[in-house]
Amino acid sequence: MSTGEPGRRLLAISAHPDDVEFTSGGSLARWAAEGWTTFLVVCTDGSKGSPNPQDTPAMVARIRRDEQEAAAQALGIQEVVWLGHPDGELARVANLVEELTRQIRRIKPDRLLAWDAWRPYELHPDHRAAGLAAVDAVLAAGNPHFYPRQWREAHGLQPHRIDEMYLFGTDQRDTWVDITATFERKMATIACHASQVAGLRDLALKMSYCNQGYAQGHGVTYAEVFKVLHPFCDT
Repeated sequence: MSTGEPGRRLLAISAHPDDVEFTSGGSLARWAAEGWTTFLVVCTDGSKGSPNPQDTPAMVARIRRDEQEAAAQALGIQEVVWLGHPDGELARVANLVEELTRQIRRIKPDRLLAWDAWRPYELHPDHRAAGLAAVDAVLAAGNPHFYPRQWREAHGLQPHRIDEMYLFGTDQRDTWVDITATFERKMATIACHASQVAGLRDLALKMSYCNQGYAQGHGVTYAEVFKVLHPFCDT
């Protein structure tokens, strides 16, 4: 089981509003309570997150932004950064790695959370694109020869190396985080995304079974799972 460490910084990178609450909400709440300073980058505007053809993209984006800000506050996230790219089109964003590199160099996290871009049969293109760009940005952020203008400009952003990456939405799990004490907070933050949650009671039951399943064999009630990489030790 993984634990947090007081005084350290954590950056989560999501494709959409609500990604981190469903996959990692209990872990983020736990680590924030343990003293981590946490940040979130949302790559898209969430504007296609509605099945209703009468909803305009601008209206959906505004609702989802408000929901994410409320959920982030409940999780103890210090800052939400919105890149604002069109929902569903992240794979076509040419400068995504550079944008994420800038945020890594600015925030200087010790730990980074992102989608596992190599999960077999991951269907959502935004999840794949965000996860792959996050990995590329981690390697770029630590190398002064990538995007050197960032650190050469006034008040420049110095290269920064990240100790560890926690990949969520993975089938190659090797790290279990005990979220027994924060499972209810996770559910409360998911409830903040009211436009995305049709039946919260049914969802709570499904999440309970899911996180209980992850916890089996580890001596806890609820857990979340990750694939952990150590970028500058593994390369």
